[in-house]
Amino acid sequence: MSTPAQVPHNAEDGKSDLVQSISKNLGAIFRHLFPGILIMGAAAVAHPSWFLGVVDFHSWQHIIVAAVVALSAGNIWFAINRYGIHQLVDWLMYLGKLQGPARSDSWLGYTEDLGAYVAKSLCTESISSRGRQHVTFRASSVLLLYIVAEVGWVAACWHEPTKLFAAHHCCILLLSALIFVVAIWQDALTRRIDYHVIHFKSTTVP
Repeated sequence: MSTPAQVPHNAEDGKSDLVQSISKNLGAIFRHLFPGILIMGAAAVAHPSWFLGVVDFHSWQHIIVAAVVALSAGNIWFAINRYGIHQLVDWLMYLGKLQGPARSDSWLGYTEDLGAYVAKSLCTESISSRGRQHVTFRASSVLLLYIVAEVGWVAACWHEPTKLFAAHHCCILLLSALIFVVAIWQDALTRRIDYHVIHFKSTTVP
């Protein structure tokens, strides 16, 4: 009597490894790919005549150049947000003594407190790797939200007179502002989660 065909263990292990690899690198994908795709997409929508006049999607050379431009622009915009907008918001939360590298004796001690906090996060072996991965993914998602809001605002303020922006200009601006507020809220939550991951102490009885 024949038995049902079974999936080889190697195939199952391969799929599992692929899923784990994608999961571990989602933060990197958000950092390096999505911002550039978002910027190029917004440029195509906001300035269709200019964009379609420059990029020929029937030419692989044009596609490669567009991909390089997207990757470069996305990483530059990500860096500006990571070390500009996000750092400013983090400093304001530091002044408000939110959990994280909270202000101790002087508001001028941000760099010292931040350095000590990051060193503890990176050098303490007992911190959960799953916790680190979760915080990294959330932080990358927050930065992506900042970029979405900023790109939406720029596109709404600087665009060709198309029907989309003529009919939904105010809605796009309001939605971008709302996304930016959500990004700040999630930034505060991520900061708090990061604090608890670093200072986590199990209450489970051995």
